[in-house]
Amino acid sequence: MVKRALLLLTGRKDIFGLPPVNSRLMADDFAANGFDTFIPDYLSGDPVPIDEDPTFNMTAWSLRHGEAQTMPILLATIAGLKKEGFTEFASTGYCFGGLYSTRLSQQNLVKVGTMAHPSLLTVPDDFLTLLAKSDVPIQLNTTINHVPGHDRAELDTAFTPALQAVADSILGDGVGHGFASDPVAKAAKEGAFFAAVEWLREHDEKKH
Repeated sequence: MVKRALLLLTGRKDIFGLPPVNSRLMADDFAANGFDTFIPDYLSGDPVPIDEDPTFNMTAWSLRHGEAQTMPILLATIAGLKKEGFTEFASTGYCFGGLYSTRLSQQNLVKVGTMAHPSLLTVPDDFLTLLAKSDVPIQLNTTINHVPGHDRAELDTAFTPALQAVADSILGDGVGHGFASDPVAKAAKEGAFFAAVEWLREHDEKKH
């Protein structure tokens, strides 16, 4: 019997990567839509402060949270969930988590992936790696200004079509990183969430 777990990989802003209430509410929303949802503590209780701290050293933090430190935690999470009876995995990543949703997908460790406003990706190399090494369908929810070095025309005419075999891209304009609270961004946030839900459902159905 197939039993799929959804890994919710949030950003860097606290132990769960988002202000605690927000991350739990997001997990609850995915669960309410039928997904067994888990939030790995892949920051090991060492978040980036939510409020600006002039003494905070982002360079030192980044050295503590590279792929060499982060991927083993995710692999251990998957191993632990397998012991609980889960047989398949999906991932949804936000900001910092978008990188690791990509990494899990590149290594075929999940069956389907989605991400919103991912950070730290190498564009287009990370997506070309997906095409070359992975059969995982990926959805990208982001804004043009969060794909450095690529303007809207380039993405519309070259980047998105190149990925269409594995990726569904929702490229919105007029919103900031994290899809904040203004009316445009609120709509983008809700749109990204429901698009992710539909993407996960679609590819859950295709697998079973």
